[in-house]
Amino acid sequence: MALKFISTIFLLIFIIPRSKTLACYTSIFAFGDSLTDAGNRIFFSHDLSNLNVANPPYGETFFHYPNGRFCDGRIIIDFIAEHYGVAFMPPSASVAGNGSSIEGGVNFAVGGAAAVDSAFYESRGIINPFTNASLNVQMIWFKDVLPLFCDTPSECRKKFKNSLFVVGPFGSNDYRHALTFEKDIEEIRTYIPMVIDTITAAINDLIKLGATTIMVPSLSPDGCLPVILTDFGSANTSDYDPDTGCLSWLNELNEFHNQRLQKRLHIIRRLNPDVVIIYADFYNAVMKLYRNPGKYGFLHSLEACCGAGGAYRYNDDVKCGNIKLKNSCPDPWHYIDWDGNHMTEKANRLVTMTLLDGTYTSPSMNTLCASSPKFTYYD
Repeated sequence: MALKFISTIFLLIFIIPRSKTLACYTSIFAFGDSLTDAGNRIFFSHDLSNLNVANPPYGETFFHYPNGRFCDGRIIIDFIAEHYGVAFMPPSASVAGNGSSIEGGVNFAVGGAAAVDSAFYESRGIINPFTNASLNVQMIWFKDVLPLFCDTPSECRKKFKNSLFVVGPFGSNDYRHALTFEKDIEEIRTYIPMVIDTITAAINDLIKLGATTIMVPSLSPDGCLPVILTDFGSANTSDYDPDTGCLSWLNELNEFHNQRLQKRLHIIRRLNPDVVIIYADFYNAVMKLYRNPGKYGFLHSLEACCGAGGAYRYNDDVKCGNIKLKNSCPDPWHYIDWDGNHMTEKANRLVTMTLLDGTYTSPSMNTLCASSPKFTYYD
């Protein structure tokens, strides 16, 4: 029995998606927040000593050094790139203005980014202490670096036929920053239409520029994050999902956002029948892990791997990246959560598999390319 369990864990750790034949996409362009950021937050920070993600043990599992990813290794966008044979996209801040080629795409995501511009929230007393790199701002950056990719609009449209655009996820920071400023859940729900409108505007803008395949991820279940469970914990047991221990009221907000997003994507598809709009159901792909962690070899579902203190191993005053936590997580493969806010590489890999095999994408990702990518177990 023990040998079977160890063998299962070994397979899960080394499941890596890869294409069977030629890649479907030659470039990927990504927009988003810390779930997609590949280093922009570091480039935009003036004091790295106070930026947790710039310090060990971030990056320890795969890259073996901190590189701006909010993870111990690869994130979902990395696994998508690997699957289609595309090199990891450089963060946009590393290529802008230096004449570098971006033939393989570029990543515009920034940790802490909200969908809607900061001015909207500041007028409501909500301050984003991390960045104003909203989706609108990221779209401006995208247009600024386009000359590095193509010389004319017609050339861009031709190249974009072989490009995958990933817009999101967006919305988590819009709602969670509001919670931090003690806005009640009913007021926060009124922000959802503005968030959806902002995502819609970006998608329509990309379509006008020639994008033909756009993936739009849902929100993940924020009610399962150690930071949320720690900061917004309740003595009322009815606030929690009895099966997972996650905070139900925040997950319900995420689900409401996701429902509205899907309805909007349906409209965009109808108006643009020649464009493939992929809904990536991050929410249910992640919830599958929380509902049955042992099946995937996780020994800890709601505790942070890189963290300390309390029931969920999360402390706002001593976060991952603090020198005190440098060696706090020697076994990240046993955890779903990495630092209280983001998943481990293993969890990212498992979620990506279910997206790329079509289980949690609509239309199914595995039906979109002539090469019909398959998944292979190998060490």
